[in-house]
Amino acid sequence: MGSFRLEIRRGIYGLQGRTTLFLTIIVFAATGLTGMTYMRLSRDMMVSQVKRRATDLAEALAAAGSGAVERRDRQRLTAVTEELVRNVDVSYVVFTDVTGHLLAAHQNGPGLLDELIYRTTSQIFVEPINQPELVTRGNRGQHVDIVYPVTVPVVLPNDTPGISTIGFVRLGVSIEGASKQMASIRRNTILLATGIALLMVPLGYQVVRNLLHPVHHLVEAAQAIAAGRLDTRITELRRDELGELCAAFNSMAERMQASHDSLLKQSEELEDRVAERTDALEKANRQLQEAAARDSLTGLYNRRHFNDVLGQLFAESTRYRTDLTCMMIDLDNFKHVNDSLGHQTGDRLLQLVAEIIRRSVRESDVAVRYGGDEFAVILPRTAPDEARTSAERLLDSFRREVVAQLPEASIASLSIGVASRHQDHPSSSADLINLADEALYLAKAGGKNRITVLRPSETSSIRG
Repeated sequence: MGSFRLEIRRGIYGLQGRTTLFLTIIVFAATGLTGMTYMRLSRDMMVSQVKRRATDLAEALAAAGSGAVERRDRQRLTAVTEELVRNVDVSYVVFTDVTGHLLAAHQNGPGLLDELIYRTTSQIFVEPINQPELVTRGNRGQHVDIVYPVTVPVVLPNDTPGISTIGFVRLGVSIEGASKQMASIRRNTILLATGIALLMVPLGYQVVRNLLHPVHHLVEAAQAIAAGRLDTRITELRRDELGELCAAFNSMAERMQASHDSLLKQSEELEDRVAERTDALEKANRQLQEAAARDSLTGLYNRRHFNDVLGQLFAESTRYRTDLTCMMIDLDNFKHVNDSLGHQTGDRLLQLVAEIIRRSVRESDVAVRYGGDEFAVILPRTAPDEARTSAERLLDSFRREVVAQLPEASIASLSIGVASRHQDHPSSSADLINLADEALYLAKAGGKNRITVLRPSETSSIRG
């Protein structure tokens, strides 16, 4: 009974009790600080995600409504705003002309648009542009508000393509749903931090208790050595048999670690050699994969890679409501060049076309040799008019280069067909290729050496 009381007294008033209390305070402080930091970072990330979503939505909405804004089609714009506000996260949508005069608007609850109106009831604030902000309006809590320009492609005085702002779209995305998730995260974080802190109190007490006993030190050190922690040493200096035992233990551990370090060094050298061989093999595999995706004659991507990339880009275009244009290119009179000038000249002509296509398209576009004398280009986030401009640049470059580099093959020309997802409404990526092929067919049927951008009426007549 006396030893038990002594143990309790030492645990409460001795070093063991004070150390346990100190560890408890540190654990509570650390878990509390970690929890608050995590919640603050989570909120910042949540707001950032909502801002990115609002920006993507505004960009897609501006692209989808540009034609209606240009025509001042209020009925169409009203239908678009009402459809979008049915989304529970969208609080309001406003379309204006370039001066801020209202074209169409819809809100998910009263009072959300009051602060946006100035001067007259038909004019809306349109500043700042493309800077999502967290605001509070009406009785719907906080929203991410963004103004995004509605633009259309134009031709500048020097005949270069440009973009003109014809209006603005302003929308608000509610963070109510994200705030509920944040509240749930806050509750779970508090519960977890409290549980960890409460768990560490008895654990800390037990650890301190064990550290006060030299025999326990020996047992723990022996267990650590057995578990592979060969750098474990006993630091207690005593002038008794336990001190001699600790010194013998440390000497044994030194010899074991020296032997282990030698084996570990040999193992690391072997791992380094294996890693070098692995890196070389992975590099060779990457080179083989790149070569498999390229056409050996022209250096452009091949048809298999084209099909894989087109499927991905079509899915992204559908998801984010952006345009996707496909350009099919055919080398006119190529058979005549081959028959009259030989296959070597034909190959040079194909390489010349490939080089011109590479110089004429953007880095984000995907140019391929579709097969034989036929090429294709995928143009992400590109409207048909922009694609036509790119095609005209390609056609002009080909006319100049073929005269300069292969004048004997000047009989050759290019026919180009263009189709887009927004304009022609293909149901799949394969359907988009077929539509571009139909446009190419119209270009060749119309006399070759020209560009045809497929229209819906033309699609109906060809399929009929």
